[in-house]
Amino acid sequence: MREMTEKLHDFLLQHIDEMSQEWLDSREVEENSIYTADASSETTEYLREQNQYFTRTIVKVLTGKSLETLSDWAQKVAKGRAQRGEPLYQSIKHFKKFRLIFLKQIESFFYLHPSSITYEDLFLWNKLVNEAFDQTIELFTVYYEQVSDAQSHAQQMLISELSTPVISISDTVGVLPLIGQINDYKNSNFAEKVLLQAKELNLSCLIIDLSGVSSIDTMMTNDLFQVIKMLDLLGIETTITGIRPEISLTAVQLGIDMSRLRTYGKLKDAIDKLLH
Repeated sequence: MREMTEKLHDFLLQHIDEMSQEWLDSREVEENSIYTADASSETTEYLREQNQYFTRTIVKVLTGKSLETLSDWAQKVAKGRAQRGEPLYQSIKHFKKFRLIFLKQIESFFYLHPSSITYEDLFLWNKLVNEAFDQTIELFTVYYEQVSDAQSHAQQMLISELSTPVISISDTVGVLPLIGQINDYKNSNFAEKVLLQAKELNLSCLIIDLSGVSSIDTMMTNDLFQVIKMLDLLGIETTITGIRPEISLTAVQLGIDMSRLRTYGKLKDAIDKLLH
């Protein structure tokens, strides 16, 4: 068995270029994917190098070598794929494609030496190769998710930093444009940031523009009007623009008195009124 395993090892190494090319030829045109068939020659060579390093490591497993270096490879490649936003399923799909190509080469080797290879040999090789591929995919997934989670956390931190930008448009008037879903502001110390910024800018009037808000629930409507009350306690008058019918309805259902609030349909109208 040992002798045939060594021969298989050498056979696979001799066919690395062939396996890599077959894998590269199997690519399809996929928009915004590193794996697309119409990728630049530089990207194609980059993929070839990564694939061939992976292949050499898998081949070594047949002769009892450790998969430790494969962990380093999986971490490096997964980090690159995650940072460029490549979907995880794309990479897993290509792992599966290459696994079939690799096993097909073992099959070719068997047909070259049918009388010298036992079923025991085939079962062992199949077991070692599949375990190596499965472990690589598992490691790749773990590292990919680690990088993806870190990026997501960084983005959330950035959103938190930028989610309440009070813009000063005069010595006494500022604008707070809210964009997206109000729920996005729930965990970003929304009220505290608005109050601090309004106070730091010495505003006497703050325009809260809701025209960019896509949805708002009862809890956040209540929280928003609590912020307006706190601004009032600081002597800062609030003007609301772009208010949607559902927000008005929710406010009424909550028993919020909107009669004391100045409201305008458009931000431009409020600015024109307050500045002129």
